[in-house]
Amino acid sequence: MKIICAGMSKCGTKSVHAALAELGYNVYDFPENFDYFGNEYKRFEREGWTVEDFQRMYEDVEVSIDGPFYFFWEEAMEAFPEAKVILMVRDNDDAWFKSWSNHCKKGAEMDFKYYNYLSPTWRKFFTFAVDSGLLCLGGPRYNLRTTNLIPLDLPHKQAYRRHIAHVLHKCPKEKLLLYNCKEGWVPLCEFLDKPIPNKPFPHVNVKGELLDYIWQSPTFKQVTKKRFLPLVLWS
Repeated sequence: MKIICAGMSKCGTKSVHAALAELGYNVYDFPENFDYFGNEYKRFEREGWTVEDFQRMYEDVEVSIDGPFYFFWEEAMEAFPEAKVILMVRDNDDAWFKSWSNHCKKGAEMDFKYYNYLSPTWRKFFTFAVDSGLLCLGGPRYNLRTTNLIPLDLPHKQAYRRHIAHVLHKCPKEKLLLYNCKEGWVPLCEFLDKPIPNKPFPHVNVKGELLDYIWQSPTFKQVTKKRFLPLVLWS
């Protein structure tokens, strides 16, 4: 692993993913962590984890970003001591919570209500997402039946502030970049010793639009394809 992205979800993870991919890195995001390591993270909940787990899981991955990986940034840093650490932040905790709340609202508006009954793949994915939130944030109040997501203001803002303070305190300054996507290419490329691309910095999922085309991902295509299979089997 070359880069550990320690920034929380809704801190420009998709934009930084796109930027690092443009710079030539192989990036594992939330979907890859679910597809390849979902069972491992589930095991962590039951049995705990070790630094060796992360050495084994991510030895062939150059970058990992977003949840639940960011929660384990310290273990990843111990597993890969030569890796650089990028701590993505928002302007303030109010901006972060507004973005997180909007993300939850858009998620609740999607047609998830019946998928828990119709798609085992969806149940597995949704459980992984819920458990990631509970682990990393202390969790909003989730209703698995209706998939209502109700983030709580103060606990979430406290989790955001604690996470940033912890990374700033524990990570060696010479290997850490405190980064806001508004800063664009320059600080990111200087930190990574990369030439600045001759194109605008990618700003992805600015207003939560990622959820508008999430159904194009392989996991959600599988969910859509198989959603009526239980009804066929029961008939």
